[in-house]
Amino acid sequence: MLKFKTQLKDLSAGLTPEVFGIEDLGRFGINGGISALAYDPVQSLLAAGTDSGRAYVFGQPGVEVEFDICPGRSIIYLRIVRSMYMIVVDGNNTITVVSFDTKEVVSTFTPSSPITAIETDAALDWLFVGLESGLVIVFDVDRGIKAPFRISNLQKLAFPRASISPVVFIALHPRSYNLILIGYESSAIVYSMVDDKIIHALQYELPPGAPGGDLQPSNLRIPRYPKLCTGAWHPNGHHIVTAYEDGSFVFWDAKQGVLLQARTIEDTEINKPRRSSVSMGPSMHVGSVLREPIFKLAWCCTQDPEDTSLIVAGGGSADMPLRGLTYMDFGPTPTVQITSYQYMGDHYAAPRRQRIYPIPAYADPVDFIMIPSSSPYYGGNHNPKALIAILSSGELYTIDYPSGAGLPVASMFPPSLCWIQPRVTILSTTAVKRNQWTGMMSSRRTVAPLLIGGSPAKKSLRQYDTRNILVTGHADGSVHLWDASHGEIEDSQILDVSIAEALDRADDVRVDAISFAGQRGEIAVASVTGEVVLFKFGRNNLLSKDGLSEQLNTLKLNDGRPVIQNILSRANPNIKDGFLPYFLLNIDKGPVTSLKTSEIGFLAIGYQFGSLAVVETQSSKIIYVEDINNISMDSKKTSVRSGDRLSHSGTAFEVPLSLEFSIMSFEDDNFSSIILSVGTSFGRVLFFRIVPTRDGHHTAQLVSIFSMKSKIIATIPFDTTYGLSAVASPTILQQLPQGVVISGAIIVVTPEEARVIKPPKAKIASKSFEDKIISAGVSYLRQGDTLVLVCLTESGYIRVFSLPYLKEMQSLSVQRLHHMQFAPKSIISLNGDVVLGMGKYEAALLNIWGKGVALKSLGRSGKEIQKQDALYDALKPFPPRPQISTIQWVGGTKYVTQEDLDLLSMFFV
Repeated sequence: MLKFKTQLKDLSAGLTPEVFGIEDLGRFGINGGISALAYDPVQSLLAAGTDSGRAYVFGQPGVEVEFDICPGRSIIYLRIVRSMYMIVVDGNNTITVVSFDTKEVVSTFTPSSPITAIETDAALDWLFVGLESGLVIVFDVDRGIKAPFRISNLQKLAFPRASISPVVFIALHPRSYNLILIGYESSAIVYSMVDDKIIHALQYELPPGAPGGDLQPSNLRIPRYPKLCTGAWHPNGHHIVTAYEDGSFVFWDAKQGVLLQARTIEDTEINKPRRSSVSMGPSMHVGSVLREPIFKLAWCCTQDPEDTSLIVAGGGSADMPLRGLTYMDFGPTPTVQITSYQYMGDHYAAPRRQRIYPIPAYADPVDFIMIPSSSPYYGGNHNPKALIAILSSGELYTIDYPSGAGLPVASMFPPSLCWIQPRVTILSTTAVKRNQWTGMMSSRRTVAPLLIGGSPAKKSLRQYDTRNILVTGHADGSVHLWDASHGEIEDSQILDVSIAEALDRADDVRVDAISFAGQRGEIAVASVTGEVVLFKFGRNNLLSKDGLSEQLNTLKLNDGRPVIQNILSRANPNIKDGFLPYFLLNIDKGPVTSLKTSEIGFLAIGYQFGSLAVVETQSSKIIYVEDINNISMDSKKTSVRSGDRLSHSGTAFEVPLSLEFSIMSFEDDNFSSIILSVGTSFGRVLFFRIVPTRDGHHTAQLVSIFSMKSKIIATIPFDTTYGLSAVASPTILQQLPQGVVISGAIIVVTPEEARVIKPPKAKIASKSFEDKIISAGVSYLRQGDTLVLVCLTESGYIRVFSLPYLKEMQSLSVQRLHHMQFAPKSIISLNGDVVLGMGKYEAALLNIWGKGVALKSLGRSGKEIQKQDALYDALKPFPPRPQISTIQWVGGTKYVTQEDLDLLSMFFV
């Protein structure tokens, strides 16, 4: 290799090792998958528990408080009582109570038997705890002690021959403090706490010949007692619904304990014997296919508690074409006093509307909560406006209620929750001028946030004229953009685009690659199938072609589809200004491995089967496409090998991994050129010069190939004279006609080595690494003497090297945040920000020009909370709890106040 002999200026001369320090600025996303949710409509706060033992509380934009409750243990249950206390039950059987006012852990309690169910009421200080032994104990949340009151195993009292059963679920009467519904494996018991007696024992029996929810015909000849899974009260307290393991659910009269209707999602009166399978309804036509258990019910009501609907999770057959949550709208409930049991049963047999709320096909719902408009009562199901489902993948899925349509997550939720709705598949950062970003944000559709509670703490703002925009791609084809530098992630306003809309489909739309050219307002997004959509920011005018040539549609694939399609007509007509789908590129060369949009109007794409494509975005013209496996240099002459093309089924493809456009002089040229550097999986760097053609377009010419020993992680161009990035920009491009010469060099980084070269091959410096590099970038404080190379290593260190001679200046540990599985997703920005991948759903925002300040997080001790966001607002009035009606009181239902219940707890023996 040639040695570059000219002595270059030290571009890091203005720095000393003391300048560097890791400043922990914040977090993106969630630590672990979501395992539990709770919502308080009074304070308008959403609490989320994770399988890593952390609980997050979200409020209005900028309000987010993290509690490290039980490190390493999953949170099983999460509740909010009196809008002040958050109750957490973890996998270690420990109950933890956190105060929203002080943001401290105020009490903990561990029962002697495993917890199997819990129940709270928004107005009560009591936590009812169901145990594996069948007992129900009470924990006094306000006092932080176990109350003397307890309920014995009622199923054993009602059915002495029944086996010992754990408590399956607990449900408090929505209007009376006196009555409680306790579910066991084979029965549900209505119990009066004041009278200490069983009111009803509800046992669901299927006689021989009754289909039930069981889809196994061999079971029809014997009596069956399906296992109970869950249950709920009607909002008026007159009726009860219980759900079972065979996918059936049963409606009961709460006063007399009479069975009103037994049904499944598809069939009714399934508790009655039938003569033949012909008359057994649609549930029996499935053969021997298993039916899912019903694991949760929500009996919702509108503002009128008599106008109800039911949300059912589970209960479908395993081969249903559409899976999700079932919505049944029953409408106004008939007046109980003048309605027969038969007519009431018919009411629940024929909902006026029924539909399935679809859930993403790659996961199943495991839990859900309703988001009520204002009241915390009726089990949190009073006049709901939305539903949030927890998926088996640990993600969330939000649904509008009652329409069932998906909600604009990016506009309604904090950024951290957007990382899991659905999961982030790829992320990128781009620097954008502040005024330009402000202009883009002005096009954002105004949608009221779902959460408005809390008050953000005052934090220092980093006054950057250039904003670091974080771009995340998601499994559902959505792309979110927000400012990751203003106020340390406090600007939660998000721009979003959808590749699913641009591709005009809902399947196979996972985002695999993103590149954002901020100054041009162009985003290139690649789907999992290898299609690339270019979005341009502008005004939505469906009648304008905006320079897109119809002639491009003549270039077609073998199946007749055009390589580039004009998709402006697929723009959302409701968007006046914003990111609009411009064109769709599909050359059918496999998934995309690398993607780069240039600020000067070029797009480069690398494919899994080894192809490289370059597109001129203004004219939407493909100016280069070739398989890099066929490219080599013969002495000083460029040649493209014909033949020797590897088949698509082979495994030895050389693929493009790193793409970058730069402007600099090449070799001994006395002028500057647009250079595309392509780093490959075989350690080669291909240099292309982008030159104009006579027809007003451009073409790409291979000018040199440079080789390293292993795959290329990054090719980073910089200006050796002024100590700036040499990435192609409009400002530099405009200077080229004036004869401006950019003296540039390129840092080529592999896991084992970094090398600074003067293109095409003149070596300036090199550095070998035993601790392998997984991400690299350049950063500087000011022009001229502060440019450095920043590398993230496998062992969890950020190593800083001077330029251009690669002398190590500092090594900073980030091992406490480092996870090798996710760290390769990390990104290093020009301003020194490092987005460090920490987990499947989380990343940290660090800065290397800091003072070594760590982000303060709230642990079990509750210390260091002075700068935490405020959660509790004592001025918000707490609504009174609904009471029993006059008719219920006349019918014998006791009127019990909260004070009566507190006395029962204090003096129970």
